[in-house]
Amino acid sequence: MPADQSQLTEWIRSMKQSREAFTSLYEEMSRPMYTVACRILCNRADAEDAVQEAFLKMLRRERTDDIENGRAYILQTVRNEALMILRKRSHEELTEDVAVDSEDCPDSFAWENEILITEAIERLEPSERDIFTLHVNGDLTFEEIARILDMSLSAVYRRYRKAQKTLRKMMNGSSR
Repeated sequence: MPADQSQLTEWIRSMKQSREAFTSLYEEMSRPMYTVACRILCNRADAEDAVQEAFLKMLRRERTDDIENGRAYILQTVRNEALMILRKRSHEELTEDVAVDSEDCPDSFAWENEILITEAIERLEPSERDIFTLHVNGDLTFEEIARILDMSLSAVYRRYRKAQKTLRKMMNGSSR
């Protein structure tokens, strides 16, 4: 049974002092974190690095009493780490290394052809891709996403619906 928000937040607050809290947090959140990072980076090694860096950042954080939503905080942290990795890549590396291997990104959808889906998601506008990934892979509510991305709730919802519509159109156009 997945941990609730209060349990995740408590684990974050006590992970420096308790190996058990760190282990529980890692076991509960490493897979969703990897999924979010992988959807952004589409590279297994970089996604693993983003997860590792996110955990290090959480361990180094001085104050944790201001964290209200553990799941949102964790997924925002890994998202930020993944985006920093993207920024570090040069334009040439990005075009060479982002060739998608269907084994790189975990199977998070029940759609028929994951390669087509991954390529379709990559073609979304960055904000739409972030919102779609945080909602579908990160299991965040639209309210949580709005806070993370500092956007209005209606803007988040509109972009999510636009992403869904775009993906449906791309998938229907790619049917073989």
